[in-house]
Amino acid sequence: QLFVRALDALAPVAVFTGAPRGPFVSPDGQWIGFVDGTNVLKKVAVTGGPSVTLATLDGNSRGAAWGPDDTIIFATNAGATGLLRVDAAGGPVTVLTRPDRARGEQDHILPEVLPGGRAVLFTIVALTGGLDAAQVAVLNLQTGTRTILVRGGTHAHYVPGGHLVYAAARSLRA
Repeated sequence: QLFVRALDALAPVAVFTGAPRGPFVSPDGQWIGFVDGTNVLKKVAVTGGPSVTLATLDGNSRGAAWGPDDTIIFATNAGATGLLRVDAAGGPVTVLTRPDRARGEQDHILPEVLPGGRAVLFTIVALTGGLDAAQVAVLNLQTGTRTILVRGGTHAHYVPGGHLVYAAARSLRA
């Protein structure tokens, strides 16, 4: 189940019953996005009510983030697509990135929309070499330009104040 607990309340309230995974919150704090089961992207109001189906995924979820432009950027384990985007109201899914096999890329996962909503941070999974060969990259959503920030890093998160926290060589780095 998916629960929400108000800070001034003692008991949590169930807002979704099913098999929710990977919850993420809308920028206005009014919605919770999640994957139900293995491949259905949904949202539900933090106050509860019926869930809304946004998209059927082409594979198991590998992370999702809600942007300030009211779109959701997500990733799956399907090798043909990397980062994908869908409107938070539902609709067609568009492909933002595709792994470049010639560069040794297997997948693009774990998106995180950066402040301002103009770029998304993500991990590039390598075809060989495991996590030591992964890369942290940023995608400019207006130009489509990708920039590698860290080689040998994964699971990156932006921390307010301008820091990047990520995993590398079995350690946490900033």
